[in-house]
Amino acid sequence: MKRLTYILLTLVFISCKSEKKDIFQEYNGEMVKVEFIDSKADSLFTGFGGVTYENGKLKSLSYVKNGVPADTLFYYYENGKIKEKGLVENGFQKGWWIYNREDGSLKEKSEWLTLKDSLYKNQSIYFDQNGEVKYKNSSFFNLKIPDTIQVGKNIASFNYNSNIDVYKKLMYVVIENKYSESETKLDTFGIENDDYRFGIFGYEKGKQNIKGQIVEELYEIKNIGNDSAIGTVSNHKKYFEKEVYVSDKNN
Repeated sequence: MKRLTYILLTLVFISCKSEKKDIFQEYNGEMVKVEFIDSKADSLFTGFGGVTYENGKLKSLSYVKNGVPADTLFYYYENGKIKEKGLVENGFQKGWWIYNREDGSLKEKSEWLTLKDSLYKNQSIYFDQNGEVKYKNSSFFNLKIPDTIQVGKNIASFNYNSNIDVYKKLMYVVIENKYSESETKLDTFGIENDDYRFGIFGYEKGKQNIKGQIVEELYEIKNIGNDSAIGTVSNHKKYFEKEVYVSDKNN
């Protein structure tokens, strides 16, 4: 997966040199001159690089380092509207990407993570033509962890929207809690009756990274004949991470 993604994000910028007009394009608030990369020198190129459609309109643009997109990557429709954009790091999409329709309206926002050298879509929010969220199609969460927590036990929560409809579903949160220099536990908190709360432990005063997973355990029944069926169990995970400050409540 890593090799395939790397190749796709690299090849989009390979273009044989020809007589082209200089193109200047806004890039994250800065007007930049777009260079067209020679396929023989693409591994050495560093700068703002892109390719065009046959009609000369800009098709893609990114800051490129040694031939590979290394910052925000833009794709454009032929009418100049942004088709999609997001951050690229080490050949992978990273964080939240946006996807637009040809008229420029927002179609989708998705969060991408890299897990074990593979690209993983962690959240996805879809929008209709009026900009309203299409909840039946979307899968996302809103984390509610305070920026400052106390030493010891703390309560956090989240809102959750699922687009998975199965026979039966269980949900739980797994948190990596550190209790001492030698003890770190994966604590599990079951979610029932839409009570989306879980516990986090503040180990010591100072900055602390909270890491966890929201897990949907899915039970499905599939008919395999007129009078027989088979049950399957699978897990769907969403990952989260947040840096907080731990305060000593005794001071």
